[in-house]
Order: sequence, then C-alpha cells, then structure tokens
Amino acid sequence: MNYGVIVAAGKSERMGPDVDKAFLSLGTKPVLAYSLIAFEKCHDIDGVVLVVRKDRMETARAMAQLFGCAKVKKIVAGGNSRQISVKNGLSCLGDDVKIVAVHDGARPCVTSAIIS
Repeated sequence: MNYGVIVAAGKSERMGPDVDKAFLSLGTKPVLAYSLIAFEKCHDIDGVVLVVRKDRMETARAMAQLFGCAKVKKIVAGGNSRQISVKNGLSCLGDDVKIVAVHDGARPCVTSAIIS
C-alpha cells in the first residue's frame, strides 16, 4: 500500500500568532483542501494520514468530509516541530504500507502527477 502523510500542524509564525495558513481560504477552498483533493485523486495513493494541531482535528475532519476525501483514514495531532509531526503521522501507518509521500499541507499547488 502507498500512503500520503499530509502535515498541517505548523504555527505559521511568519504570518502572525493567530493565523493558521493551512486553514485560510484560497479562492473557494481552504489551502489544505487543495492538497487533500490532489491526494484523493491520485490513483497511486491508497490512504492518507492528516496531521494537524490538536485544536484543529475536528475542523480537519469536517474539511475532509466536505470535500469528499475518503482516503483520509486517520487524523492525528502534530508535535512541536515538523519532524515530530511527521513522526506522529508515520507512527500510525500499518506494516503493509510500503511507500509514503510526505507533503506540507500549506503548499496547495501539488498535483496527482507530482505525487505519483
């Protein structure tokens, strides 16, 4: 199996203390939704683990449902650094997962082709 780990647990420090860029609107969707949709459409991806801040877990779950992202199998809390957040995402993958694509959820321009 191939999985994506989308990490969107950052603090967006350069944008200001109360701004979470992954959840800001970009056109008609939140920034994070573009990445979720790209992974959803990618035929080479079997499932997705979404890593967000603990206080954003329900919002992230609602976003995945709203945009029809059924490949999102788990939503987990991130850590104090990107490294820990990626580790948290990887730690919940099963032994049957052979390939993992790690993506920064605040980067909306990813495509299914790029993921593949």
